[in-house]
Amino acid sequence: MTTTYKIQQYPELTLTGYATKLPLPTMTNIAAVSAQKEQHFVSLVKNNQFPPLMAASRDKLGYALSTTAADHLEYFAGANTTATATTAQTRTLPAGDYIVLQAQGGPDRALFDRLIGDFFGTILPAEPQLYTKDSFVVEVLLNGNPHDAAVELRIPLSK
Repeated sequence: MTTTYKIQQYPELTLTGYATKLPLPTMTNIAAVSAQKEQHFVSLVKNNQFPPLMAASRDKLGYALSTTAADHLEYFAGANTTATATTAQTRTLPAGDYIVLQAQGGPDRALFDRLIGDFFGTILPAEPQLYTKDSFVVEVLLNGNPHDAAVELRIPLSK
């Protein structure tokens, strides 16, 4: 199945949540990095850190932000929330045009991984002008159900 994308404009968005450092994804460790992303979310739920953020969410969407540094991937799980937590951090997503891919039906992590693979493995090689600098990727759980998910992948459009 071919994944299609659309370009959509989003306003600036501030997320509150929790970050973890993961290895930079490569073709040889991508499955392990994916599992660590899932473990991060699971631990935040089990430790009752994420549920209060979602309970006070402005849009009822769960977000994850992946940004790369020289030697690691920062994976930030958060919500657009009015809740405050002393150990939580914030990240601001800039307003602008985003490349948006969507999928539904099945576990959220598998859907996100498929969309990431489709974008970086198929779409980007065919249209390299879309994303010319490695900045960040946003994963959005649209329906609140990680087991039978509706998800969206947002990638800033290069200008």
